[in-house]
Amino acid sequence: MTSYGLVLTAAGSSRRFGGDTSKVLLLLGGVPVVARAAAAFRAALGTLPTVLTARADDLEALRALARRDPALAGAVVVEGGATRQESVARGVASLPPGLDVVLVHDAARPLVTPDLVRRVADAAARDGAAAPALPVRDSVHRADPSGRLVETLDREALRTVQTPQAARAALLRRALDLAEQRGTVATDEVALLVAAGIPVTAVAGDPDNVKLTVPADLTFARNVLEARRDLDAPDDVVPR
Repeated sequence: MTSYGLVLTAAGSSRRFGGDTSKVLLLLGGVPVVARAAAAFRAALGTLPTVLTARADDLEALRALARRDPALAGAVVVEGGATRQESVARGVASLPPGLDVVLVHDAARPLVTPDLVRRVADAAARDGAAAPALPVRDSVHRADPSGRLVETLDREALRTVQTPQAARAALLRRALDLAEQRGTVATDEVALLVAAGIPVTAVAGDPDNVKLTVPADLTFARNVLEARRDLDAPDDVVPR
């Protein structure tokens, strides 16, 4: 049986979201954003080793949440790094040894579904690495440094990529080590893996699986949960 581990990344500044409280500590339909994200993984894969990377100001609040919320029961909370890549490396290093597949997910994507988690996990176990991807709907053009549009790209060959992104543990560690040796910084795990020569299988993404980046995204998330009939409590901030 394949064994899985999960790294939830929550070490970002939340600067674009506004306010002093981390967006992953906001309540969405009465449930903390990070707990909503974690619950989908447990529904899909059962109880699994989980590491949550956090900014220093949120460590105690997230540790307290992990002690009382069933979706985060047993989760280890560690301080993230200066970049997502560094945070993921710390998270992977904090997982127990011997896991077959590691999944990495943005804690600020609370609308991820168990179905998407399962499909990504299965593809990674089968093929080595996988991530959810969506076709690009709009025309895409490259701009020069002055802002002029100078080249039209073939959108049929382009994809936007979401999380969770997953890989066999040994492959992900190899990609992280190689990036550190080269001194390169990648924006996500797909970029790390591709740079290491490791192919990544694209599985069908979910348009609802948005990352909460600006306040309007929270309104979108509430609307999705209302459509799912999963919004039955007021929103606020998780008590510290």
